[in-house]
Amino acid sequence: MLGRLVEGDPLGVRRRVAAVLRARALLLDADRVHLRALARCAIHGGRWTGRPPLEEWLAAQVERAAGEVLREAPEGGAVGGAEEGAHVDLARPLGLDPEAALAACDAFNRQPPGDREAFFRLVLEGASLDAVAREAGRSASDVARSARRALDAVLAAAGPDPGGRS
Repeated sequence: MLGRLVEGDPLGVRRRVAAVLRARALLLDADRVHLRALARCAIHGGRWTGRPPLEEWLAAQVERAAGEVLREAPEGGAVGGAEEGAHVDLARPLGLDPEAALAACDAFNRQPPGDREAFFRLVLEGASLDAVAREAGRSASDVARSARRALDAVLAAAGPDPGGRS
């Protein structure tokens, strides 16, 4: 069953993973969440009776997979090692070693949802401060403070002088 789900992603799980990570403003290895979600679908799919509807059932499997991967990452530590996965790709352009990038992502994921969302929208998606404030129904200064708290957590976790810059 798992082999058929992986081949071509017929259930559109990869797209759902991206949507969940974006909606929850989480920096997790999407490939890891994707594989976990596929495994959950393969394991639990035989018990699906048509209820809830497939879309809801798949969304729940992806949500649970993201939660499991999030819980498996011990504070400041790697699941399976920081030398693999998306953290390596994130580390290079930031001038970080993979361990520091993993610690930074873990620290980010532990921040309150509002802080993560503000950082995600402003820094990662490049949205304007005014637009984010308007969408969130918050003041621009409140959104900026939220994003700054998330940034401070990321920088603190990455260690002193990330990337060797002075």
